[in-house]
Amino acid sequence: MESKLTEDVGPLAAAAVASSFPLLVYDYEHGDPPEISQTVLSVADGSMRTIRVPEMCDYTCLETPQGLMLMVDTASGSCWLWNPQTGEKTALPSMNGGELPDHCRCLVSDTISSPPNWVSDDDVDHPDSLVLVYDLTRPELLFCRIRGGAGWVKQSYDIDVGIEVPAATGEDEGPIPTPSAVISDMAAVQGVFYYSESRDVIGALFSFADDPEPRLELVTFDARLPTLALDAPQLTVTKSYLLESSRELFLVCLFYIGCTVERIEEVGAYVMDFTEKEWCKVTDIGDAAFLLGPGCFAASCAAAEHGLKSGCVYLADDDNDVHIFHLKDGTRELVKPTQDIPALSREPFWLVP
Repeated sequence: MESKLTEDVGPLAAAAVASSFPLLVYDYEHGDPPEISQTVLSVADGSMRTIRVPEMCDYTCLETPQGLMLMVDTASGSCWLWNPQTGEKTALPSMNGGELPDHCRCLVSDTISSPPNWVSDDDVDHPDSLVLVYDLTRPELLFCRIRGGAGWVKQSYDIDVGIEVPAATGEDEGPIPTPSAVISDMAAVQGVFYYSESRDVIGALFSFADDPEPRLELVTFDARLPTLALDAPQLTVTKSYLLESSRELFLVCLFYIGCTVERIEEVGAYVMDFTEKEWCKVTDIGDAAFLLGPGCFAASCAAAEHGLKSGCVYLADDDNDVHIFHLKDGTRELVKPTQDIPALSREPFWLVP
C-alpha cells in the first residue's frame, strides 16, 4: 500500500504530523528525475504519511538526540540548527567547504548545566555550548559554539585501543603503534560528551566557556561494560548505546547469543554511578522511553506526554520495523509500517520531541 505525497504546509510539512513526535523517518528518492521524499511513522499511534520537507531535501541534515537538526547548505557553507517541530532556526558559523563527513553523527551539548563534580572544581566556568560532529570512519571531531563562535574547529584525537602488535622477529623496536580507534557512540550530559573508549573504559570530552577558542579536553575512567549472566558460558555479542535521560548518563545493551545478531536475547538498561564509576542496572526508568536507531543513535523522551509506553526501549535498526522492549517484565512487541517502504536513500532516523 502506498500513500499519496503531501506537499509541505508547515515546519514538518504538516502540522498534524508535527504533533505526533517522535517520528521515524524513511528518506527515499522517487520519480524521474529523482526527488527526495520522506515517509514518517508516528510510533505513538502507528500513523504514516508521505511528505516532502524542503529542509530535508535541499540541504545536508543531521539529526540529534536533542531534537534539533544540523542543517548545512553545501553550496554556501551556511549552517544552522533547525527545530523540525516549530521551524525555529539558530544560526551557526559558516562551514568552510560546506562538507560533512560521509558517515558521521551530531550532538548538541546541554546549554544550562554545570559540569559534574568529578570533571572540575565548583569555581570553574560552565562547559561550552557546542554543536559536535564526530566522524564514524576517522578519529576527527568537528565542532563550533552555538552562540558567539567565530567558526568551526576540527580536532583529531587518539584513542588507545589497548592492543600491542609485536615487532617482527629479530627487531628490537618494540611494539608497533596501532591506528587510533574511532568513536562510534556518544552522549551529551550536563555539558560533557561521553563515549565508550573500550569495553572497560569511558571517555569524556568537554570544553569550558572561558577558553578563547573552543577546544576539547579528554579524560577517561574505568567502567566495565555489563555482561549477560548465563547459566552456561556461551559466546555473547553486545551492542551498546549511550544516551542522556533526566541529566544522567545511561547505557542500553542489546545482548545476542551466538555468532548471529538475528535474535536479541536480552535488553538491559544501566545508569552511570559517577561516585563508584560503575554501571548500575535499572529496570525502572520512570516515565521515559528510550529511542535507538542506526549508527548507535540513542535518545530519551517523556513517554506519557508523547503517547509512548513508559519504561520501554524502542529499537529501529536494520529493517523498517520498530521493536519495543519492556524493561520491567522483559516482554517485547513488534510494530510494522502500515504501508510499503521504497528502497531508502539513507537509513531510517528518529526525530525526537
